[in-house]
Amino acid sequence: MEYKIYCDESRHDGVHSHRYMAIGGLWVPVDDEPELLNALREVRRNRLFTRELKWSKMKSAGVYREMLDLFFDSPSTAFRAIVVDQSRVDVARYHQGDNELGFYKFYYEMLEKWILPRNEYSVLLDHKQNRDPNRYSTMRRYLHNRAAKVGARIADLNTIDSALEPMVQICDVLTGDIAASCCDDLRPGSPKEALAAYIAKRAGFLSLKNSSLSPRFSKFNVFRIELR
Repeated sequence: MEYKIYCDESRHDGVHSHRYMAIGGLWVPVDDEPELLNALREVRRNRLFTRELKWSKMKSAGVYREMLDLFFDSPSTAFRAIVVDQSRVDVARYHQGDNELGFYKFYYEMLEKWILPRNEYSVLLDHKQNRDPNRYSTMRRYLHNRAAKVGARIADLNTIDSALEPMVQICDVLTGDIAASCCDDLRPGSPKEALAAYIAKRAGFLSLKNSSLSPRFSKFNVFRIELR
């Protein structure tokens, strides 16, 4: 099967000096994407919603729930996120003192578990201005090597503008609510708290602070990295 993987990340400062980062990916089969995009456009028309779907800008949960329902109701799409407590990352010991290098190692960790045999993937990252201009080409090479080992293929890895890509906007909302939930950064009674509870219910989680029991490919998967 041929997939596009739309990726985004979200960072939040939490209680007790913990700083959480969530990195998420939305797996969308290429053959099913046009129908899903049409459905998203229909929700926008019906709701007269013209803005970018973005967690940090959310003021009302209604239209966000409708768009996320399209993801949850689609049998072929899947989402995975990893959660990292950045206050516990030993950058000097494990990432050569380079925070940017550490960030892309975690990005790779999120992706590589779901590069599966006989599939082809186009990886689409929300654009970031990196200090090292070779970050994307390096990750492309590592993902290509991972895919080759399992009999899959990385067709390409590119950056995109999230304002122009509805699928990465869905990923942004899911990833943002997960990161905020993990650091208790959701104001009680707020639309963001209500949306987090709704996402958890649809995903079959008690809370978005929970971790999935297995990294296997599934509809909705969250892995909290335990750093010591």
